[in-house]
Amino acid sequence: MKRILIFGDSNSWGYIDNDDGFRFKERWPISLKSFLSEIDLNVEIIEDCLPGRTTNVDDAQEGSHLNGAKVLKSSLLAHSPIDLVIIMLGTNDLKFRFQRTSDDIAQGINELIGIVKEVNSGPGGWHDQNKSNLVIVCPPSLNKKANDPNWVNFNEWKNGLIKSRKLYDSLKKVCDLNSTFLIDSNQTVQSSDLDPIHWSKKTHKIFAKKIAELIKYQIKF
Repeated sequence: MKRILIFGDSNSWGYIDNDDGFRFKERWPISLKSFLSEIDLNVEIIEDCLPGRTTNVDDAQEGSHLNGAKVLKSSLLAHSPIDLVIIMLGTNDLKFRFQRTSDDIAQGINELIGIVKEVNSGPGGWHDQNKSNLVIVCPPSLNKKANDPNWVNFNEWKNGLIKSRKLYDSLKKVCDLNSTFLIDSNQTVQSSDLDPIHWSKKTHKIFAKKIAELIKYQIKF
């Protein structure tokens, strides 16, 4: 059985646009397993997804535990052996208080790529020196509601929309340099009209189906 680790934030954890913080039972990692089963790929999905998680920056307001770079290595080793790691982070780095550009965020992803490439978390036993395959997902841009001064979280995400629209190009440069497979989620889904940071239930299903198709036809696995 193949094992997939999904390392993400609230949109992978299952925080949706209109459910007051309750975890969606059919979030995309869970739906991904179902779609892969339909195409005769038997996988175990390992979820390490945390609302508020950043790529590699400490959050002085919410806590340093949200820094993805600080916990990725331990997560890889704890869950090994892992055949495929899927990382989708960067949305929380857009928060105004971090003052990060899209290139800054891409460098955060670059650090995470380096960790995966260095850690022996791949197939085999504890002493085998195999690496996990890796896929980076560019999260969808913030919805235009993020620019609405009347939105309750406007100040926290101020200027995030324009930076989110530049993120794919910044990530592509980093992933090309690292020969790492990059998925642009903007080609498949978009953030919710209700909550410009999070997704609808329908979006989770659409995204999971797309990832399953890519795993079947394109992603080394």
